[in-house]
Amino acid sequence: MIPVARPAYAPPRLDLTNPESPASLELAGIIAGLGGDGSPAVGTKFNAYSHKSVRDALQDMFHNKCAYCESQIAGSQDTDIEHYRPKGAVTEAAGHGVTHHGYWWLAMNWTNLVLSCMHCNQRRRQLILEAGMTEEQVRALIEADRTVSVGKLNSFPTEDSVWVTSHNCDVTMEKPLLIDPTRVDPDLHLEWVLNEEFSTVRARNSSPAGDASIRIYGLNRRRLTEDRMKKLLLLRISGNKALAVLNRAATAPDDAVAAVLQESAFDHLEVLRNHCADDQPFAGLARAYVRELESQIAAMRGP
Repeated sequence: MIPVARPAYAPPRLDLTNPESPASLELAGIIAGLGGDGSPAVGTKFNAYSHKSVRDALQDMFHNKCAYCESQIAGSQDTDIEHYRPKGAVTEAAGHGVTHHGYWWLAMNWTNLVLSCMHCNQRRRQLILEAGMTEEQVRALIEADRTVSVGKLNSFPTEDSVWVTSHNCDVTMEKPLLIDPTRVDPDLHLEWVLNEEFSTVRARNSSPAGDASIRIYGLNRRRLTEDRMKKLLLLRISGNKALAVLNRAATAPDDAVAAVLQESAFDHLEVLRNHCADDQPFAGLARAYVRELESQIAAMRGP
């Protein structure tokens, strides 16, 4: 997961400053039909957000990647227009005895929409890996088929188990535990495990938001972890080449040879930096690897 800048202006159909936009008309109609308990009328449809122009805008914004796991999705599978705050219900609120009809008033709000893969957004049974697992332990999990149900769906846990339940209240008073990369830098809550057999992610400094996001989005699900491992292996190839060349440069017979070798190392580093670009899958993993590599190079050069 990486930070993503959301364009300031919503797609025209979601322009809530225009009273005639589909989003404004839909919101006004829902409010007019609210029940006495503040719930939308039975059978209420949310159509403004599902238009192709909105999906296209989200695909451009997230570079055709899932907002949460960074898998490249738009070119090979259907994408979900995901509501960060669920529009129909809130699972955790119900578990605390709170009646929550969902954040229906944000169903057509541009700032509440992200692009998601179906694995992160929908509830599915997945085999989940943990940091520190060996290949033997993972094989045992697979053979035992120890899967768990993960995926966001209607989940929206908060730090204090307090939720805004009315469209007349300010949702910014909430303390969400799930990371929205358009609002929060994921690096504050997540860190990558780079030197183990599997490419897992864990909560940074035991961050509750990191822990909840990893668990609910299923960020350590088996197939996703395997895909990330392929990326990490490619990164390591270029990284090891850069380190090897720099070591040779350090013992080069003269400055001219050292300069040529250093230039070769910079080429390998440039390849690595390309993997860190916003539009690359698993850019968060690549950035963490490059930061670690740069620390190793700095240590080699000394003070």
